Amino acid sequence: MKKVGGEGKPTLFLFSDTEIKDESFIEDINMILSTGEVPNLFAADEKTEILEMMQTAVRVLVSIECVIFLSYMEVRTCVP
Repeated sequence: MKKVGGEGKPTLFLFSDTEIKDESFIEDINMILSTGEVPNLFAADEKTEILEMMQTAVRVLVSIECVIFLSYMEVRTCVP
């Protein structure tokens, strides 16, 4: 989760039915896919670290999108 969310690395999660050792594993996977979180998966300090990484990544993306949008608007308004 740190690599995907915080570092933005593309990731594929693939598992087969032979890897399912316990039904609770399926429930955890379902929670990750539907809500993005599994209760008590991370300690409080790890969760805080992940949230901070995500907030930083979002701020960077938003600032990049703002620059792109403003550049687009500037070009659009300058074209006769």
